[in-house]
Amino acid sequence: MTSPKKKKPASPREKRGHVSKPGLSLLAQGEPMVWLTGGSLALCLLMIFGLLSLVVYNGMRTFWPGRLYQVETVDGAVYLGEAAGVEKFDLTEQLINSFPPELKKARELALQKFEEAGSVPVEVERRQYRTGNFDIISNFDREGTHYHTVNEFEMVQPEAELPEWAMVIERLSWGRFYGMPVEFKLSHQRPISADEEQLEEIVQLIQANMYRISDADQSAQLKEALSPVEQELAKVQAANIDAFIAEKKSLEGELRAQGKTGPEKPLADVNSAEENIVGIVQASVGPEAAWEKYNEFHDEVISRSHRRKEIEEFEVGEVNGEEETARLSLRDEEIAHPGVFVVELANELSRLQGQVATLEEIGEKNKAILKQIEKRSGADSPLAKFAAEIVQGLASDLADQQAEPKKRIAEIEGVVADMPPSTQAAVDNFLKIRKESTERTVALQQKIRQLNEENDRYVLHMQTAQEIDKDIPLAEIVRAFPANRLSLSGQMGVYLSRWGEFLMDDPREANSEGGVFPAIWGTVAMTMIMSIIVVPFGVLAALYLREFAKPGPIVSAIRISINNLAGVPSIVFGVFGFAFLIGNVGRYIDGGPENADLPVMSSSRWYLLLGVLAATACGAFMMSMYAVGNRRQLTGGRNMWLGKIALLLWIAATGAFVTALATTPEFNGFFTSHLPNPVFGKGCLAWASITLALLTLPVVIVATEEALAAVPNSLREGSYGCGASKWQTIWRIVLPHALPGIMTGMILAMARGAGEVAPLMLVGVLKLAPELPIDLSPPFLHFDRSFMHLGFHIYDLGFQSQNSEAAKPMVYTTTLLLIAVIALLNLSAIWLRARLRRRFQPGQF
Repeated sequence: MTSPKKKKPASPREKRGHVSKPGLSLLAQGEPMVWLTGGSLALCLLMIFGLLSLVVYNGMRTFWPGRLYQVETVDGAVYLGEAAGVEKFDLTEQLINSFPPELKKARELALQKFEEAGSVPVEVERRQYRTGNFDIISNFDREGTHYHTVNEFEMVQPEAELPEWAMVIERLSWGRFYGMPVEFKLSHQRPISADEEQLEEIVQLIQANMYRISDADQSAQLKEALSPVEQELAKVQAANIDAFIAEKKSLEGELRAQGKTGPEKPLADVNSAEENIVGIVQASVGPEAAWEKYNEFHDEVISRSHRRKEIEEFEVGEVNGEEETARLSLRDEEIAHPGVFVVELANELSRLQGQVATLEEIGEKNKAILKQIEKRSGADSPLAKFAAEIVQGLASDLADQQAEPKKRIAEIEGVVADMPPSTQAAVDNFLKIRKESTERTVALQQKIRQLNEENDRYVLHMQTAQEIDKDIPLAEIVRAFPANRLSLSGQMGVYLSRWGEFLMDDPREANSEGGVFPAIWGTVAMTMIMSIIVVPFGVLAALYLREFAKPGPIVSAIRISINNLAGVPSIVFGVFGFAFLIGNVGRYIDGGPENADLPVMSSSRWYLLLGVLAATACGAFMMSMYAVGNRRQLTGGRNMWLGKIALLLWIAATGAFVTALATTPEFNGFFTSHLPNPVFGKGCLAWASITLALLTLPVVIVATEEALAAVPNSLREGSYGCGASKWQTIWRIVLPHALPGIMTGMILAMARGAGEVAPLMLVGVLKLAPELPIDLSPPFLHFDRSFMHLGFHIYDLGFQSQNSEAAKPMVYTTTLLLIAVIALLNLSAIWLRARLRRRFQPGQF
């Protein structure tokens, strides 16, 4: 008897059911669907990585310094600039006939090339160069551009030249400059001695008032008396000029004299007895010498420029802030005492007092000059007598000029004296602060002027490819480098320097150059505040819907509405923010119901409404507590009706509260003194954050509901079994285990909100907002300020720029930065979520 034949063990492939069977189609096996789904995933990944690669490539290469090419055309045009692109096109007879008349030779060469090809369209190449020098080009061509295109057939040489000393100069205004350094000029101003200054004041006083001496003989006598003073002035000036030249003639470089008028001239040709030299220019001639001097002094000049900017932004800003605070106190007095218009009176009084003080200073200065004349010429000299007559006439004129202001000052002081004591104190305080702020402003302006005068000494003289000379002050230069002499390390230094400027500096040149530091701050601040607002409200709403609300048509309708809300266009939220948050809520905060165009109730009706509100709220509270406390004694029907009545009372109380708040006669706003300048009645950080919180609220609610549903019921039942209440179970068991899912919702909300632009255009974002929403001045976080945003910055560069072609590289770089900021924020949230997941490892979500 033969033993039964053993079956061969099934292979893993057979176990999976992938063995082809007779009559079983390929489609039935599912292989094509696997290929389709896998291919779709690969295609999606390809598109995503392709987009990111395009942004990264173009964004990272924006700041890499290129070479400078010089091209000369057959029609005599010369261009110097960076290569921006190359393209090919078909040269046709119609295109050749459209050449302008000034390109006669280029047209002839194009026609020749066209005929050589057999009078058929021929493919040719054209190159685009970024030539800059917009301020010079715009003087000759109103439609000036930062770019020029050159066809290959109109180039004198087949290849562009690389001038060794061609330089790129990035300026604070007018964009980039391309040219050759000619020389570096350092000015030395001649100091004016006290004796020379006094003599100049005497001569100017007499010469400016000669017309007061009507008699011809007396006028001749005055000229004769003034002649020795003029001679002495010329002698003192010549001595000072000789001493100044002797001191500076040992300086290196080419020295030139600088007069009050006329061009510079060699120092050797100066005649100190005939010319008034105000300074000496020390010129370092030649590209190499100019470049060396630029490197020596540029950092020093930039340091002074930063100091000037600090004075303008902080110290002058502090003075202006104190003065504005004093002015607002006057507005408060006007509001507290209707019919009192003290702000205009105080401003006029301050202006008139300043005018009188200035006239008095002029009178005192004239008297001091008269004393100098008497000291030099003697009190009985003809010059002193004539000067006394002139000063007396000037004093009479000054007295006449002061009469009207003093009369008006007396009138205003009389009006102020009749005002309430608090108003008088506010006016006195305003005048005191205005006087102190004026003195401090004059001192600060003097510091700024000194810094500017020192920086104006340093000038780099350049020449364009068209041989047009241009003096560029070093204070206007952000960065300069000879592009064709840079090594790899030099190029990397420029590259990193540009990135540092982009991340840390303010924008300039209509946002097309400079940095995006305010936009980074604005984007991060708005996103974080939006997250702080949306997450708590979204979690609470999802918690109620999932854990407390009973399933029914109302809850279903709410869920459908939330899901539909996620599909509403973002601009609709922007319109809501503009119309309601700014137009109603913001204006209400600033100036009360009247400022928001809301009806105002009479006091009696409003207090009656408050009584109704209190009674309704108390009734709703008591009925709710009774229904909850006596749930076991009440029948199901009675308990249901008590609950519905309580709900209706709560709805009525809420409506009464909103009505009372919107129509109150007892509230005039928190910032009435600022009006008509709005504080919250305009686009600002607060309304932008709230608008985007509403936009991203459905994302948080849906993600939180899913996270709550993913918490195993066994955890809830275990908590109940240990005696915990429903709220204790939610607080200590459900929410901690759902936190990773809630963090997922927050990540999605941040990613959605940070990239929105359309609603922000209506509720707070600006093209340029130099004041940051977060700074070191109290209260540190300024919800009332408008802000910049990287998304809007991209839109502004791409579509609102003066030259969109020049701004295109910055569009890619800003896009790359926005992606990096959003990725950084999301990675922070993902890291936090990962920590929470490790903490609750048994969780199922």
